[in-house]
Amino acid sequence: MAPLVALTLVFFVYAIGDLVATKTKALISMLLVCSIVFLIAFWCGLPATIFDDSGLAAFSSVTICMFLVHIGSTIKIRDFIQEWKTVVIVLISTLAIAFGVYFVGQFLIDRYYALVGGPCLAGGMVAYLVMKDVADAIGHNDVAVFALLVLALQAIAGVPIASKLCSREGESVLTDWKNGKYVPTMEEEKQGAFSRFKIFASVPEKYNSANLILFKVALIAMISQKIAGITGINQLIVSLIFGVIFHEIGFLDEAALTKANGFSFVIAGALCNIFSGLANTTPSMVAGMLLDLLVVLLIGIAIAAVASILAGKVFGYSWSLSLAVAITALFGFPGTYLVSREVSSAVGQTQEEQQVVMSYLMPKMVIAGVVSVSIVSGLAASIMSGWA
Repeated sequence: MAPLVALTLVFFVYAIGDLVATKTKALISMLLVCSIVFLIAFWCGLPATIFDDSGLAAFSSVTICMFLVHIGSTIKIRDFIQEWKTVVIVLISTLAIAFGVYFVGQFLIDRYYALVGGPCLAGGMVAYLVMKDVADAIGHNDVAVFALLVLALQAIAGVPIASKLCSREGESVLTDWKNGKYVPTMEEEKQGAFSRFKIFASVPEKYNSANLILFKVALIAMISQKIAGITGINQLIVSLIFGVIFHEIGFLDEAALTKANGFSFVIAGALCNIFSGLANTTPSMVAGMLLDLLVVLLIGIAIAAVASILAGKVFGYSWSLSLAVAITALFGFPGTYLVSREVSSAVGQTQEEQQVVMSYLMPKMVIAGVVSVSIVSGLAASIMSGWA
């Protein structure tokens, strides 16, 4: 297929996914829509080489670590300190999901399905990319496809559950606020509570060009690859951690690739790593995985409930809030923000009431999604990749 034709088709499918995700307010994820479109297209004769032909596969092999460095640059340690109780609860529940699905699920479904299903259910693209390497290493394409199904379909279960739990919690907070039992913390005070330990001075904006930002991201990605080669730790995890560190000390700009206007192309390349595994599937293969997928979802949600509610009791969280932050592992950001905003609008009758609910729910939900999807599930995947 001609390179430009292939690239046009890939971005056309991505655009369809974005459109549906926006219309459904992220209830139906872009990943799910694109997976279905590519599946049907491959079954109808779309060349399996479309991602190679488009140049995105080769591009992604170079930039995938830059993508992880970028994710790290969006994470603020200050926010983790402010919401430390949420962090601990989500840490416990996310590890429980990843390990629990494997240790329980292997008695009910294929062992490799349980192995890749646990981290993918507990997180997002980082965990998937790590586990896809496992599937490729053992030569089982169906395992990579199953991991993708978990990744694509988990939000359909996670978003409605989180929305219901947040509504219950929001009503409770609003009642406490009206009775004087809850006083919202002002955002300005929160922002100044903890400052970054900066070693590098900020580059003046007129000199802080897109090329300079991209250079710094590429440099950290290169260093990450070198460290990963020396230590044996997965390069994606090292890149993520280094992204956090170098953002905190002031070397990297916040959301670096976005600021350099390079995020869209880098994420396009990263996504092709996900969808490329669909080229060798058959309808019967996918249909045969649906029951196993349901098993993974049920086990994961049940384990998340037990682990988060028990942990929440220790820190004084209600059962609904504990499970709500735990279940963010199934959809992450921006779904965590959208759920907080929509629940606040539904529960609050006035703008002030909506702000009260939003100021309570949003920090917890967003931080929970970052901890589970971007950090803990990736670390769990890195550990479990050695169990294949």
